[in-house]
Amino acid sequence: MTSIKNSRGRDTLEVDPQDKEYLKTLLRPNGWRFSLWGGLHLSLWVLFAALIFATDNLLVQILCSLMLGNVLHAMTILQHDCGHGSAYRSASANLWVGRFLAWFIIMPYTTFTVAHRWHHRSLGKPAEDPDDWFYAAGPRWLFVREWLFVPRFIMISLLRYGREVRNTVLMELLFNLTGWAMMIALAYEFDLIREFVLILAIPLALLALVINPISRGYEHYPLALIREDDADRLNIAAGTVTVTNQLLGFLWANITYHVEHHVYPAAPLYNLPKIHRLMRQRDYIRVPYPLYKYPLTTGSTEAVQLNN
Repeated sequence: MTSIKNSRGRDTLEVDPQDKEYLKTLLRPNGWRFSLWGGLHLSLWVLFAALIFATDNLLVQILCSLMLGNVLHAMTILQHDCGHGSAYRSASANLWVGRFLAWFIIMPYTTFTVAHRWHHRSLGKPAEDPDDWFYAAGPRWLFVREWLFVPRFIMISLLRYGREVRNTVLMELLFNLTGWAMMIALAYEFDLIREFVLILAIPLALLALVINPISRGYEHYPLALIREDDADRLNIAAGTVTVTNQLLGFLWANITYHVEHHVYPAAPLYNLPKIHRLMRQRDYIRVPYPLYKYPLTTGSTEAVQLNN
């Protein structure tokens, strides 16, 4: 779907030639497998929402609300796969499943999909990459700037990418906001405001203010440290971070394998760990947990493979 020909270092990150045929199988969408991942996370959402309804224990309700925030993040990654065309072989299925998942976070599906394509095409280029603004003020402001992720991306999608994209974004935004307004009205009508806050409002705030800034912030954390005129900004391995912790990978739908995702953006989320193993001997940054030690360049003797 997207091109990363302008990023240096891709040839040193690709799999060995003898693995190319196997790689082709890993890049093919499997709708059943994606549906299992999506169904699992949607089932967790229903479970935690049902527990909030079923108990009067405030502590249990708050814990379930926190877990719902994490499930929302997984849904954003699932709709992100739809945007890459790596969820289903059908473009229509990708579109409508992606729109359904995006409803939970209000942001229009087309907003993220179109802007994200430009991110892959222009990683490390401040004037072109819509994500670069989040890193431009350095690590001190990175996570705070990520609080503005949704409104900033909506504004970018309305202004930068032409009339067709703008009209689609407005349609999706209207649908999402209408749906949320209906949920608020129903909660008020049936005296379920407390449940609305616990099931929808708090998880969305947790996603926007805590989980998403951490996840997105660490994906390209090095860009907050590398100068704009440094050639390493165009190097995938120098500007992108993979976190190999399996539990975090499950909770966040493997978006933690971010080097692999940028080298092979068409790869379905469930195959990224397999691609990681094919690339395991490559010289790129891999850490088991975010981000207690970080070498600025992968070509230097300071590069550390912390999970070996």
